[in-house]
Amino acid sequence: MKFDLLQYLFALGTFYIYGRILLHYGLIGINYMLNQKYIWKTKLEKPRILLLLIGLVFMHLMIHAHQTIPNQDYFSLSITAIVFSLAFFFSHLPWTSRFENFFTNKMDSRTHQVSKNFELRISELQTKQLYNELVRYDLVQQDKTSFLDFKNVFTQDWNSHRSKIYLKMDGPSCREFFEQLAQTFPSNSLTLIDFFDRSQLIVRPDGKSYKYNTIKNAPTRTPVSKHHEKLINIFNKLK
Repeated sequence: MKFDLLQYLFALGTFYIYGRILLHYGLIGINYMLNQKYIWKTKLEKPRILLLLIGLVFMHLMIHAHQTIPNQDYFSLSITAIVFSLAFFFSHLPWTSRFENFFTNKMDSRTHQVSKNFELRISELQTKQLYNELVRYDLVQQDKTSFLDFKNVFTQDWNSHRSKIYLKMDGPSCREFFEQLAQTFPSNSLTLIDFFDRSQLIVRPDGKSYKYNTIKNAPTRTPVSKHHEKLINIFNKLK
């Protein structure tokens, strides 16, 4: 049996794209089944799905053409391979950070302009309790984050103060902290990209910003963070 390199590459590329789709939308399905909060970003998912459809349709067309057209010459094989490569590029593009950053910044610019405050509906007593619990579990850098800083970040306009919250957490723990905060206080305008990227108010102990893509993809690598039990205990006391 003659080995068909092109057919092998076509299959490999197709499995890769479907694997990415299954990983992304499968995680959404799991969150739904577990009643976990998930923010469906319509303005991001619509162009993603469109590009995926375009890419996959042409990928399958090229696979079908390669399998059904007999005695293809080098020119025909080259055209098939080039079209498949372009279709694969369109299917891969929606999973890149460049794609997400472009559509988040351009298509969601109106939301970005008005979202200058987290609008977190939290009482001063709850804010104080949350701050004290984070300090007790050593999850916030107390010498750089006073209670006033903590309160300002969550309740004031971003540009009305110079306060920041210096978290002592890794990526998965930060993601879980954000999700617990959003679920415990559902009256808010919190979004993951605002929280860790646009506001520039939630930072690491060294003062540098967290990488948004690292936070966003944290659940796929570490479903349960190393501070999971601590965060559960903290937010259970606030409910």
